[in-house]
Amino acid sequence: MTFTNSKLPLLVGSGKVVQASYRDPLISSYRDNPLIEALPNILSSESVINSIANYPSYDEAERYLPLHLRLHLAQNVLRFFQPLPVHLDLEARFSRLIRGGYQFRNPILLDFWKNSELRLEALSHDEFPANYMYTSAYGFTIIGISGIGKTTAVSAILSLYPQVIVHSCYKNTNFTHCQIVWLKLDCPFDGSIKGLCLNFFQAIDEILKTNYLKNYISSRRTVDELIPSMARVASLHCIGVLVIDEIQHLNEAKSGGANKMLNFFVQLVNTIGVPVVLVGTYKAMSVLSGEFRQARRDSGQGDLIWDSMLEDDVWELFLESLWRYQYVKKLSPLTSSISHALYESSAGITDFAVKVYMLAQIRAMTTESEIINEGVIRSVAADSLRLARPILDALKTGNVKVLHNIEDVYPTDITSVIKSATNNIKVDGKLSSSPAVKKSLAESDLIKVEICDLQKSDLKKSQQKQIKNPTTKPNQNGLLAINNSNLPNKVTAYEELKSTGYIRPATEFITLDEDE
Repeated sequence: MTFTNSKLPLLVGSGKVVQASYRDPLISSYRDNPLIEALPNILSSESVINSIANYPSYDEAERYLPLHLRLHLAQNVLRFFQPLPVHLDLEARFSRLIRGGYQFRNPILLDFWKNSELRLEALSHDEFPANYMYTSAYGFTIIGISGIGKTTAVSAILSLYPQVIVHSCYKNTNFTHCQIVWLKLDCPFDGSIKGLCLNFFQAIDEILKTNYLKNYISSRRTVDELIPSMARVASLHCIGVLVIDEIQHLNEAKSGGANKMLNFFVQLVNTIGVPVVLVGTYKAMSVLSGEFRQARRDSGQGDLIWDSMLEDDVWELFLESLWRYQYVKKLSPLTSSISHALYESSAGITDFAVKVYMLAQIRAMTTESEIINEGVIRSVAADSLRLARPILDALKTGNVKVLHNIEDVYPTDITSVIKSATNNIKVDGKLSSSPAVKKSLAESDLIKVEICDLQKSDLKKSQQKQIKNPTTKPNQNGLLAINNSNLPNKVTAYEELKSTGYIRPATEFITLDEDE
């Protein structure tokens, strides 16, 4: 396959397409192999952190924007990504895996393509070729609970590499080749091998603009015929690593399909030399065959069991980076009690921690407390993580049996939460009526006011409101002032607590589907 257009598209699928540019890999065993020399430099830990971290821009002045704008800003934390030690470990594994897999696949060697054909023939007959040569390829699995960040981390690390490298000339010699560095697929929901083959050929066609799907897929072709074809394409384009996500779907495979697919992955590793990485939840552990475990054990690479964070220095690093994204008007310092409350609420799962932090800000804004504290965090977690409660409880108690049976757990839908919060906003114009804010909005889209002036203005307005209408908001004595002796006739304590905002509706952050 050749490219007639010298201007290559920047993105094909989810990865880059680049013309080959060769560099010294600085390791002797990696030299004189165009597949390795065309890869980016091996990164140091510092370079990895700088490359995969994502810190959304933050302007403290935006904390004083009107409420409806700050509700949007609170979602910035969803784009936040803090590299942790587990990400550095994972990047190093992929770096070694891709280059190690290419060591014994050097397309400029005279017998490379001949040996490749022999191996493909052997794969068709489910055997090893007579001249089988040890390869340095290997595979491993990444197992962890939903929401821990497996897929996000793998995607971030793969993005450090171009997906396709187009070769034309290597060391003054014509070398026309289209190298696929990585390919990431989802395991079909029914765990079928034919579905995986279909996904594979569709992905290759999308990346390279080929017609493999049309040429190889038909209703008459059996799985036994499709597997060697898939291996042939993988070998032809020298795939550096094949990542199969959602591998727990193999639980749904029928009549031994799970073992057959795992055996095929082992054959790709051992016979063709294509490294395979399987990614899934704890539910996948029950379908990993002894054969695939043995293949990984021989490689010495080891599996990655990705548990939730411990409440240690790594948790503090993550939370300190996240905590700066505050959009409430009253800055709250990160205390040990707040840190512990957020850890207990999320069980150290990054996805839950980020979303609880965001929802806590939304609640603080809409209830006009405008501050994040331990109570708000625990309240939001209790309301918004009801579906996740089984897995959180299992993590706290170490109940592995429960974790194996839980495939996916999601927090409350963010869009519905924000919509519900927006509907509960009391339109009193407190912030937008400030002369300083109005003037600033007229001059630019960004409010820039002195913190002390705004705090004084808000305090004065709050005091004036309490004097004019003492029954609509808690007074200076708070709950202590709400008792039976001070209540108007025919007003119960419950009604007074509800009218003053101390009691919120139980369905505040719950949105049921229509069919429920």
